[in-house]
Amino acid sequence: MSEPGVSAIRAALERGDAVEAELLARDALELDTEDALLHAYLGSILMARGNVIEALPQYQMAIQLQPGVAAYYNELGNALAACGDFEAATVALREAAKLSPELPEIHNNLGNVRRASGDRVAAAEDYRQALARRSDYPEAWSNLGVVLQELDDLDGAEDAYRQAIEIDDGNSFALTHLGVVLAAKGELTAAESAHRKAIASNSNLPAPYNNLGIVLKDQGRLDEARQSYERAMQMNPMEPSIRSNALLARCCSPNICEDSLFAQHMIFGERFETQREMNFDMSARSDARMRIGYVSPDFYSHSVSSFIEPIIEAHDRGAFHVTCYSDVIGGDEVTWRLKASADMWCDTAQESDDELYQRILADKIDILVDLAGHTGDNRLPVFARRAAPVQVTWVGYPSTTGLSRMDYRITDRWADPEGDADRWHSESLLRLEPGFLCYHAPDDAPLPDKPDGAALTFGSFNNFTKINDTVLDVWAALLLAEPAARLLLKCRQLADDQVRRRLAAAFGTRSIKADRLVLHGRVASRTDHLALYGEVDVALDTFPYNGTTTTCEALWMGVPVVTMTGERHAARVGESLLRRVDWDAWVAKSAEEYVEIARELARSRPAPSKVRNQLALSSVMDGKAVTAALEASYREIWRRRREGEAPS
Repeated sequence: MSEPGVSAIRAALERGDAVEAELLARDALELDTEDALLHAYLGSILMARGNVIEALPQYQMAIQLQPGVAAYYNELGNALAACGDFEAATVALREAAKLSPELPEIHNNLGNVRRASGDRVAAAEDYRQALARRSDYPEAWSNLGVVLQELDDLDGAEDAYRQAIEIDDGNSFALTHLGVVLAAKGELTAAESAHRKAIASNSNLPAPYNNLGIVLKDQGRLDEARQSYERAMQMNPMEPSIRSNALLARCCSPNICEDSLFAQHMIFGERFETQREMNFDMSARSDARMRIGYVSPDFYSHSVSSFIEPIIEAHDRGAFHVTCYSDVIGGDEVTWRLKASADMWCDTAQESDDELYQRILADKIDILVDLAGHTGDNRLPVFARRAAPVQVTWVGYPSTTGLSRMDYRITDRWADPEGDADRWHSESLLRLEPGFLCYHAPDDAPLPDKPDGAALTFGSFNNFTKINDTVLDVWAALLLAEPAARLLLKCRQLADDQVRRRLAAAFGTRSIKADRLVLHGRVASRTDHLALYGEVDVALDTFPYNGTTTTCEALWMGVPVVTMTGERHAARVGESLLRRVDWDAWVAKSAEEYVEIARELARSRPAPSKVRNQLALSSVMDGKAVTAALEASYREIWRRRREGEAPS
């Protein structure tokens, strides 16, 4: 190819005129079809224009004409990866690396392909190979950070992102990912700073605003979080995860009315539900063994698994086939137990919403159950398209999804009494008897002994997001009424010094000195976490967003719990649990009653063994009974669907 021809194509690309560049390249090819470089140029132009399929034969022709050029194999590998053919992409990139092992870009690209195919360990080594050849390669440092983060090597990921930032201090990608890692490590103030630097570097990207919103929410700064989410949604209104994050923050707010909360959820459904709905051939479905699919990003040592594990274990395998769609990367002992209990297990973390949707259709799931709602890494867009004849949401989220194609939401008569609760849901409410939760208690958690003479201690292990000004007012009133008592709080956010100082200052304005507070962030293990209940005489629930796992944990560790009930599901879960354990007297209807119940429990605390035994003998821990009720409900809603009845 003549130099003027090359120059003209380059000039068009530099002007951003890819159309003109493509025309020039095609004109040149008509004159010389044997020019390998020209085919490669045209391939790159087509890639830039998004025509990946058309780009492939151009790279292949370039290689055929000139097989010893690493750049051609490199570009072919990138194109194959863009088509999702990671195996062929790996072969091409390995050939490129063989021809020019000194080029860091090839190793970086190979890492991208291997990460996309799920081989993160190999990907990390590829990125390190790239960096061994060029240490000032910010993209490779950032990519290494991502894969180490996915491998749960947070310290390694932090170091990689910092290396990228040292090379390019305006690297918004590395800055916001650094913020995510720091937040995961409990360093919320540092995480907030990183996200704000990312925004300062490039204020046109939605991700830093979204991530900043998450960090602000975790600090209990809900108004600021909502503002950050709003900015992210303005920039990318079609990203469902941002809107889900904003909805979760609204659920935590003590000042939002149900009508407003419901309206915001319905906007989600209106925005993300497609016009066309899948039609299922119900005549081809068999009632002999119903196919149930559970979708969750929390199939590991997570609160959701504490409530789903006894159900998966107790399902009647003669009548139900259970498939778990797991968005967990890696996993732990809980993951392995769940995997062993399921009939079929699908690791779906690397699958797009469309890929997961197609997989579920192919599996011919009858009833598809969402276990996340609007919490992190949910798959609501899959449900928005309708992947199964019947769709249900359960456990993971304390409100409606807002999706008209989510047919049912599983709850009970205490958490969602008949009446207004029905009006505030896009789903039909399916109220289980004896209750909608079933708790799997840890096996290795002996009842702790409280030392003789220890100070009266109230405690809460609830997420910091749930601790609002009203909660602080009531807890301060309790401490003022019990001047010899202290308050023990434990949550991951309290690992951050600034969060601890703000909390101490908030209590200070309420006449509670800092020396009456015992604050714990992360502890070394779950065993240590549960052992802390040995220091607590009475557990204090949060409101209007009650604890769930924390309430069950406290009862299992022999600690009585006082809760205050409210108007919506999140404010009534505590009542649902305590009434099922026959501790109705621990449910308060006002702040004054809450303080009185807590004081009475401090004076006449039931024996820890009695508290645990009463929980163990209740329906809350009767996996067989709750599963039987659930299965009866599944049969009924399936009958309705088979007979063409609307959900009710």
